[in-house]
Amino acid sequence: MKRVGLTGGIGSGKSTVAGMFMDLGVPVYNSDTEARRLMNEDEALQEQIIALLGKEAYREGVLNRPFISEKVFRDRMLLEKLNKIVHPAVRKDFRAWAGRQAVPYVLQEAAI
Repeated sequence: MKRVGLTGGIGSGKSTVAGMFMDLGVPVYNSDTEARRLMNEDEALQEQIIALLGKEAYREGVLNRPFISEKVFRDRMLLEKLNKIVHPAVRKDFRAWAGRQAVPYVLQEAAI
C-alpha cells in the first residue's frame, strides 16, 4: 500500500483536498486531530507530557490546551521537546492505522 503525504501551511487547502479524496473513498488520516486524540487517550504519552510541562498540562484528565499553548509558544526549545514527544506517537499511530486499511493507498494530512 502506498502512503501519500498531504502537507502545507495554514489556509493552503489541505482540508479541502483531503475532503475531495475522502469523497472518492480514500482513507485520510488527519495528523492534528489524531495528535489531540492521542494526547488525551495515550497514558504513556500523557506521562511524558506531564514530565515535560507539569501536572497543569491536564485538567481533569483532558489536555489543557490553553496552558500548553502559553508555555510552548513562548519557549521554542520547549515546543521542540513537545514535538519530539508527540510526533513519534502520531507516526506510530498512523502506521498502525494505515496497516488496517484495505486500499491501494492512503493519505496522511499534516501541517508539517
